Amino acid sequence: MKKILFLLTLCLFAAACRSYPTVYEVKNSRVTVAEGQTLRQAIMQAGNGRRWVMHEVKPGLIQGRLNVRNHEVVVDIPYTQDSFSIEYVSSDNMMYNPKKNRIHRKYKQWVRNLETDIYRFAQR
Repeated sequence: MKKILFLLTLCLFAAACRSYPTVYEVKNSRVTVAEGQTLRQAIMQAGNGRRWVMHEVKPGLIQGRLNVRNHEVVVDIPYTQDSFSIEYVSSDNMMYNPKKNRIHRKYKQWVRNLETDIYRFAQR
């Protein structure tokens, strides 16, 4: 019985001490855009396809907002004709720690999916 209690306590402790990954950002990623397509169109299509709400702040800068259940993420996507970045702006209910630059693990998945889809839509 003591062994079971010890193992249970150890498992709970390990789960509580689990660290969150650092904030994933894309920096000046080069992309080849297909003829007749623009990087702006690819970013907008990629975001909308993944349920991001995309808003063009000014030429060369799109802001994306994703709401999933009770989580919210906001990113800036500066872009040129052949490159883009995805930069963390803010989040709600994502356990963001600015001192350690860490955030809930789902954030990386959502941003990586957006990044992958931008490449895919740019090459269509």
